[in-house]
Amino acid sequence: MKRNTHTLDSFFKPQQKKTNIHVENEDVPVKKILSKKSVASPQPLNAPGDNTSNIDKSIKDSEIYVDDISLFTNTSKSLTNEEKLKVLKHIWVPPNNFTFPVIENKKRKLKFQSSWMNLFPWLAYSKIRQGGYCKYCVAFSKYGGIGNQPLGQLVVNPFIKYKDALQDFRAHSKKKYHIEAVLDAENFLDVFEKRKLPIIQQIDNDRVIQIQENRKRLVPIIQCILLCGREDISLRGHRDHGQIDISDDKCNEGNFRAILKYRAKGDDYLKTVLEGPGKRNKYISPGIQNQIIEACNKIILKKIVDKINMSECFSVLADETTDISTTEQLSICVRYVDSKNILNESFLQFFSIHSLTGKDLATSILRGLSDCGLNCEFMYGQGYDGASNMAGEFRGVQKIINDQFPRALYVHCSAHSLNLAVSSSSNIRPIRNCLGIVEKLHVFFNTPKRNNVLQNEIEKADHTPNVTTLKRLCATRWMQRYDALNDFCELYPYVVKSLSYIASEWKDTSATDACMLLKNIQDSEFMVSLYVTKVLFSYGLPICKQLQKEKIDLKKTIDLIENVISVLTDMREASEKEFKLIFNEVKKSADIFEITINKKRITTKQTNRANPQNIKSDEDYFRVTIFLPYIDHFISQLKERFINHKNILIGFECLFHSEFTDKDKIEFQKLVDLYSPIIDKHNVLAELKMWKLKLASSCESLTKNGLDALQNCDKDIYPNIHFLFKILVTLPVSTATPERSFSTLKRLKSYCRNSMNEERLNGLALLSVHRTIDININEVIDELATKQRKFDFVL
Repeated sequence: MKRNTHTLDSFFKPQQKKTNIHVENEDVPVKKILSKKSVASPQPLNAPGDNTSNIDKSIKDSEIYVDDISLFTNTSKSLTNEEKLKVLKHIWVPPNNFTFPVIENKKRKLKFQSSWMNLFPWLAYSKIRQGGYCKYCVAFSKYGGIGNQPLGQLVVNPFIKYKDALQDFRAHSKKKYHIEAVLDAENFLDVFEKRKLPIIQQIDNDRVIQIQENRKRLVPIIQCILLCGREDISLRGHRDHGQIDISDDKCNEGNFRAILKYRAKGDDYLKTVLEGPGKRNKYISPGIQNQIIEACNKIILKKIVDKINMSECFSVLADETTDISTTEQLSICVRYVDSKNILNESFLQFFSIHSLTGKDLATSILRGLSDCGLNCEFMYGQGYDGASNMAGEFRGVQKIINDQFPRALYVHCSAHSLNLAVSSSSNIRPIRNCLGIVEKLHVFFNTPKRNNVLQNEIEKADHTPNVTTLKRLCATRWMQRYDALNDFCELYPYVVKSLSYIASEWKDTSATDACMLLKNIQDSEFMVSLYVTKVLFSYGLPICKQLQKEKIDLKKTIDLIENVISVLTDMREASEKEFKLIFNEVKKSADIFEITINKKRITTKQTNRANPQNIKSDEDYFRVTIFLPYIDHFISQLKERFINHKNILIGFECLFHSEFTDKDKIEFQKLVDLYSPIIDKHNVLAELKMWKLKLASSCESLTKNGLDALQNCDKDIYPNIHFLFKILVTLPVSTATPERSFSTLKRLKSYCRNSMNEERLNGLALLSVHRTIDININEVIDELATKQRKFDFVL
């Protein structure tokens, strides 16, 4: 960027000339190095017994270090400061295990000794010229001894007369031009390396001090904004302008200014800054707040995106909601595996959208990923809910994105699939009516007057229950209804007494409603349905919680679902035994209020309710009409809702066991074709055979799930298998992370802050969500320095 006195770059940030001084251990061909203008070609050896052609041939046929000292000799012009610093501090040094070449001298075979470099610190070895050099003389000597004699060994030519090495080295140390070169090197390092400042700043020392002072005054302001952002504290106040009066604690100027005033009472420097002269040099205005928040947004987003692009494999997770200002917000998150094989789901940004069609949503997602800096060629999965505009087979978001990126497989959110399975299976008439009555009871007692009756009944009881209020049945998360049903079962006796009291003592419409609800909850079908639903919901609740975790892969998801299906199938086969336990609980609860559990009247023709024939007992009637239909619907819905998840997993299945059937070969070949040419078709089969031998020797204990398999698969030995495991782990399981971001959105954009713009919203959202990401204050100041503004600081 051009130097401009009207920018924060010249005001806050000390300018340094960008140099590329040192490259650690980088081998490049000699031909490429010799093409550089600043480096001259190595001269041929003139020593006796030297085979120049062989050395030149070895140079052409091998790779060398770009910081070999011989590349800085025999230059047609003086070395630059960067080159001198490289010669003095960063030239190549032979490692401990380096083998020095042998030089034949008459009958003796001699070679360079690494111990000489310890005796003479100025000595360096050239791998190209196979000899020693004096790095001080190479950098600073121009002429030799008396009469400006030309330079020879150790400066222009390599030293290879190893027979008299120690004697010649001591003599070189006493030469005048060597001593002068050492002094020049010391002065050069003192000026160039220790200070590292451009010439303009070395001349203008006061300007450097001023820059440091102004960077210092920004530190407490940025720290205050970071605190508010990470703790979801609003910054602005009713009078968020003007100078800050440290002694005035009565005026409400907002959290940001209040924190600064509180801190200034114990910080003399900050107090001096805030109460000092000038009105526009405080950097506490709302505009500056927004710029600091935007800078934090860029820094956090860049750190996340760099990890994702380095992974070269990610899945996109997206969901949309409406904020308090009725703006449709699209939340985009990414699921990826970092360099340490740790699975992450990271929120990126909110994007305001104005259309919910599949095409517009797909365009917004792809544009959003591109704006964040992600390479969509690395996208291997898509995770959305089951809405038609997202999951539509023909014009849904997943189809449109899949047409552009065929490797991006769509996976329906597993948590939504489980909720849909429970919702559909709960649609049989007795279960549906039971849940509806429980919801009406919550609404009935959700008033102070009626709830007071319930609380009085609880207080009069000898035994105090663990809960004291009825919970609302969650409209979207069906498995959370288990808590509401469990609480209702515990409060059932107190609810009955409360309804009885209201129905008999009150003289308004509440008595009529209480009478109807009392009759419904004392019905035999309701009580049986209540306990049956509670038992079956208890099997789905732990799975629902597992599916919403970040560190769960598709293999573990299918294993959990199949485990539930297996348990429910066993219950179905032992239905008489299992239902007997439930029925006994129902009778125990009914006996308290002398309620008789009777079956419905059975007729020859009945179409509006269950009417089984040849039923001998009440228990069998409710088992056939409620328990068996409900459990059958539950099992069938789980199988149907998760069949697509199993189909995606089929190709990866052969990676988890040591057998390799013909069916596995076909499915695995389809998988390889899908990810080719990223997966090498030829090498992957050989790796698969080796991997299966490893599994056989370990009894398949390494592959309990995708995450374990990824950790145990060596990337160097099985690169293609490792990448397949990486893709499997990256495939989305649920959209819980985008939905969690909605909670942050609700806290940030409240009814008091509903005019917040998108840039400020995203900056505060990233600060809140990614609290663990460290932000260096200097990074924020450097980002602010890229903004152009007037030079308005007054010291």
